[in-house]
Amino acid sequence: MPSQRNAINSDKVSKHEAKSSHVIRAGGLLHVTGWMGDVPETGKIIEGGIEAQADQTFKNIAACLEAAGSSMDKVVNRRLYVINIKDLPAIQKVTTRYFEEPYPCSTAVQISGLAKPGALLEIEVVAEA
Repeated sequence: MPSQRNAINSDKVSKHEAKSSHVIRAGGLLHVTGWMGDVPETGKIIEGGIEAQADQTFKNIAACLEAAGSSMDKVVNRRLYVINIKDLPAIQKVTTRYFEEPYPCSTAVQISGLAKPGALLEIEVVAEA
């Protein structure tokens, strides 16, 4: 049986410069592309440090899930890429505004850089459709 993949894009987030969809629905799962703290109106990274960027990142992810008919409470996995692993406590503080127990599975990886100047983190998620 051929794979069913459908692209879903949100008009409530900034347009991706890379050739990628905001969300791919494959089977019963939604794979949301990695988001940084882009402000939808400008496409630039929000000012205010790691907590502001984490909050804007989760808002972008929530908008993409909403466009796909899902929500943050259906997230089952998240991957977090950070410039400084010492920022994890601040990111986790913001995370609790968007997720409740049982929390999604999570991976955090420290990296040397991201695609947008000033970006401190990028998060991608997988959610139930």
